[in-house]
Order: sequence, then structure tokens, then C-alpha cells
Amino acid sequence: MTVIAGIRQSLTWNGVDAALFAAAAVKPADRVLDVGCGTGATTRIAARLASRGHAVGVDISAPLLRTAQKLTAAEKIANASYQVADAQVHPFPACGYDVIVSRGGVLSLADPAAACRNLARALMPGGRLVLVSSRSDPDRVRAVLDGWENVEVVRHEGIRLVTAGRPRRMPTDAG
Repeated sequence: MTVIAGIRQSLTWNGVDAALFAAAAVKPADRVLDVGCGTGATTRIAARLASRGHAVGVDISAPLLRTAQKLTAAEKIANASYQVADAQVHPFPACGYDVIVSRGGVLSLADPAAACRNLARALMPGGRLVLVSSRSDPDRVRAVLDGWENVEVVRHEGIRLVTAGRPRRMPTDAG
């Protein structure tokens, strides 16, 4: 089945990149993970910003990732790669990323709290998580990110922009 976003949805989502990347504050040497990357538009932006670093896009759809790889090659972006992965359970490298971004992928998963616990392990101490969602209410988002540092949920042009810092105590820490 093919799902095509309506024009209203595309206008809302296409206008969020500036806010997403301003909040993400990607630095040239950063390692960035883009969760639910689809055809890789956000991954390619992250790779350009992390010019001496690397951006990895993950999605559960292999066909979308093949398109992402073709578009990335066509744009001659050498520091981006893609993996088929479910953020809820994928064994991301511990402390493998400085920044994690998602334009809706994380909060739309079957178990977003499990995904966030898994992503916390993948994020460096002092790292940043920045999510975009069109539907989630702030209380639900805060519950999903329980234990994360400095959680902020702000409304921006029809979407919610969520920022958080890596938890001081990992979700699997005892006591």
C-alpha cells in the first residue's frame, strides 16, 4: 500500500527543518542518527551539517532506504549511510551518537518509550535528542521521555518540537 501525504501535511512537515536543526545544533564533527528517515531528506541535511562527522538514517522500510541511498549518491554526500532498523530493539552502538533526530518516527512507533530507552543508550553523555510530532500531546511525550534531562515540548507551526538531553542514569541502571 502506498500512502501519499496531503498537501496540507506536506506544507506543515516541510516547514519544520529549520526549527528541528536549530534545536539539534549539529556540529561539524557530530555523529547523527536519524530515526524513521524514510527517503533520507533529514539524514542528508544532517550529513551536510556534520561535514566532518557522519549521519546514519534508520527506517524499517528497505524500499525507502534504497531510494535514500540513490538520492544521497546523486547529491554526492559521502558521509551518510542507511540501515534497516527498528529503533525499539536495534542494537545501536553504545554512546555512538552525539545527536539523534526524528521527524515523527519515534513517537509513532508501537512502543515509543522502549525506543527512547534504546536510543538513550546510543546517545553520548551530553547528547541531544530532537523529535518532531504532529499529534502527541505534551504530557504523553513527557511520559515517554521519563528520566531524560531538560525535556521541552513546544508548539511550532502546527507541530510539536521535542528536545531532551541524555538521561544521567541509563534506563537499565539499578537503584
